[in-house]
Amino acid sequence: MTTATLFTQLRTQLQDANKPGLAGVRALEGAVQTVDVLEDAVRLTEQRGATREAQRFGEMLRHMSDGDPATVYAAEQAARAAKPELWAGVWVNREKVQV
Repeated sequence: MTTATLFTQLRTQLQDANKPGLAGVRALEGAVQTVDVLEDAVRLTEQRGATREAQRFGEMLRHMSDGDPATVYAAEQAARAAKPELWAGVWVNREKVQV
């Protein structure tokens, strides 16, 4: 189901929520479920975008370093030192690079 379809469904459910009695209550319950599905869709879209961005930056780093692990390791250490808040909770590789 696309987000456009979900938004259309949500609009209909919100209009139906104005109906008196049980019909309005059921429409409101349906709207809550639709909002949950929309939130999941947005979250998934954000994750996919972040994953693609990470892949692009990884490829750029690989090309800039000519595939040299020592260069990549040095770049990672410099990035960690420059902006440690971005690396909070990220696993740290303590092994030395074999060149």
